[in-house]
Amino acid sequence: MGDIREFKRPGPLLRAWLMIEGRVNLLTTSIYNPFYYTGAIGIFFLWIILVTGIYLFIFYTITADGAYSSVEYLTVEQWYLGGVMRSLHRYASDGLVIIMVIHAIQCLVKDRFRHWRWVAWVTGVVIAWIVWIGGIFGYWMVWDLKAQLVAMLSAEMIESVPIFGLPLSLNFARPENLTDQLFYIVLFIHFSSIFFLFILFLIHLTRITRAVITPPRAVIYALLLVLMAIAFIKPAVSAPPADLKHVPGVVPFDWFFMFIFPLLNYTSPRGLWLFIVFSTLIVALVPWLGRTPRRPPAEVLYENCTGCELCMEDCPYVAIQIRPRTDGRPYPLEAVVTPGRCASCGICVGACDYSAIELPDLREGTVKEMIRRLCLELKDEGPGLKVFVFACARSAWSEELFSDDGRIKGMDGVRCVWLPCIGMLQPSMLSIPFDEGVDGVFISSCIRGDCHYRRGNEWLAGRLAGLRPPVVRRSVVRGGRVRVAWLSAVQTGEFIKGLEEFKQGLSNGGR
Repeated sequence: MGDIREFKRPGPLLRAWLMIEGRVNLLTTSIYNPFYYTGAIGIFFLWIILVTGIYLFIFYTITADGAYSSVEYLTVEQWYLGGVMRSLHRYASDGLVIIMVIHAIQCLVKDRFRHWRWVAWVTGVVIAWIVWIGGIFGYWMVWDLKAQLVAMLSAEMIESVPIFGLPLSLNFARPENLTDQLFYIVLFIHFSSIFFLFILFLIHLTRITRAVITPPRAVIYALLLVLMAIAFIKPAVSAPPADLKHVPGVVPFDWFFMFIFPLLNYTSPRGLWLFIVFSTLIVALVPWLGRTPRRPPAEVLYENCTGCELCMEDCPYVAIQIRPRTDGRPYPLEAVVTPGRCASCGICVGACDYSAIELPDLREGTVKEMIRRLCLELKDEGPGLKVFVFACARSAWSEELFSDDGRIKGMDGVRCVWLPCIGMLQPSMLSIPFDEGVDGVFISSCIRGDCHYRRGNEWLAGRLAGLRPPVVRRSVVRGGRVRVAWLSAVQTGEFIKGLEEFKQGLSNGGR
């Protein structure tokens, strides 16, 4: 079990991040913690951008002379709806940038970008640039002084790429050079960015089973309330209209989308392009930089497989498919594992009631043998309360607390087995301690909504409640003999407190 425990040493960045999430949990509970829905919140912002963008387009004039006045009409004369729509469009775009940055940092800190997750990471990098491009051309459409500055700087960068023909900046040299055709092109790029984003999101989620794409209603209402409050307190407004006879002076700066342009003060457009391309490649290659060894993928034991599809249903990364039988056995279907997608989390093992799938380096028989051996050790300790602990390798951890032999330092009558994900805990594994005379079972799981393998703790909760097969026998869970603690890796104190309270409850007659 030593290789499983290697997961359990959170570094300082992860500890800091988990502590921040824990503070938010005190305010929202884990069910409504926005940190656990960063991807879904990003998609929610994208829907707001799309809906408000359609409304703004209805009133938008696609001409050089009418663009600014049509936006001003929406902002000033139709402030009660058009102005609100514009503000929501603007602040949802800013919110999308913020939540993408938080989502990326979260994936980095929590080590959720390597191996089977590389597709999501790489498409996420592309999504970030599409969002930036769409936002930049959205500024063009307003055609105020800020838009003029953005257009001139963007044109300078585009012209430095040798594949383009006539200099784009000629459109801004004189007022008569500015054509309506340019605004049609800008509008097309701005709107098509939304289309490409939805396509990229589909690819982004292609290796995820039952992806969460909608935050809880309470989170949606809270986000809408915040956006509406900002829209009324500080509505989005235009700068003075663009004037091609003068170079824009001091204009409002937007760090969300204009962050890259100040670099032109220190390098040439081509130098900036080289920096962008190089840095993008480095970020896209992060899943392969300093890559850690990967545990072997799950294996199907076809002599036991009935093709029941439970492993496929529970697999978090679409790593298991069901196909027609290939070995001539009586069952019509069989499971097959795609090694490149397998996270070696063991959730499929917990879903299988027939010992038909297992991890090569952590076989079901080995785990059960270890459980029995530790239970015998508890018996040998003599009289007293006996508690067995099943712990997720990503849940509460401290080197000062846990021993390599399954003991918890400072606690008599307790033994512990670690699993890569608590979703690996089979009902048959859970029954062993009780069959061996143990008084109670304490389960240390990841925080609800933040399972490292997405839904392993959710599937366990369903089995304990008798709502998800394979279900745990009612004789096992009744009488308060099983307790689940939902803990992050830094909540060691809560682990000790919960275990002590559980033991006290058992000693008071809750056996």
